[in-house]
Amino acid sequence: MIAPILGTGECHVWWADPRHQTVEEMSEVLSEPELERAARFRRDPDRRRFLTGSWLLRTVTALQLGIRPEDVAVERKCSDCTRHHGKPHIRAAGPQLHVSVSHSGDRVAVALTTEGPLGVDVELVPSTPIDDLARCALTVRERSALESLPQAERYEAFARVWVRKEAALKATGHGLRISPDRVEVSGPEDGPELLSWPLDVPPAEVRYQTLDPGDGYVGVLAVLTGNRNLKVTESHMTGMRLVGAEPLLVAA
Repeated sequence: MIAPILGTGECHVWWADPRHQTVEEMSEVLSEPELERAARFRRDPDRRRFLTGSWLLRTVTALQLGIRPEDVAVERKCSDCTRHHGKPHIRAAGPQLHVSVSHSGDRVAVALTTEGPLGVDVELVPSTPIDDLARCALTVRERSALESLPQAERYEAFARVWVRKEAALKATGHGLRISPDRVEVSGPEDGPELLSWPLDVPPAEVRYQTLDPGDGYVGVLAVLTGNRNLKVTESHMTGMRLVGAEPLLVAA
């Protein structure tokens, strides 16, 4: 496998397609709680997305730590229940590795950095009316900006606003336990920026980076860091090879 080494002041985002790995290959490195959670999904696409995210997280983290994927200590705790879900945490010696996972359609993303808590989010651009979603998820100002756009442009515009909200909330670990209409971000035609939210973290400390998940998708990374020079690199997993980033580590 070829994978980039994570350096100081860097964040790597890895992309994978859930159709490219077999369930058997991915399951070999997962923990019992992960396999049990996967088995609860009724739809095969949902199961594959979860398996791919868990497998990719273990694979790229293992390369950073110099251990086997099955030996990566992934902890998922939920503040509301005892089930094995919620924001993943890596238990390892040395600088803390902050990680985040997201998936939608045929895109799975895993982000990793030592700079600070982070959240990654990818969404398939909706193809059905988003009026009801906009009323629930957007602030008055955001809805006004969305409604000023031609109808055909609103689908992707809504998705761009949505991923900014969710990525920031994932970075803090709150996720959608905080209603997204309490989080205000910049307009879809502007660069990503957090304007306000009901948390103690100053919005200016949320560093955004727009990602490139491919046609028909939108994605963004949010990192809680004061480093305005954070370097973000995207790599794409093809089979068992990571391509598209330098420097590279060749591993067995």
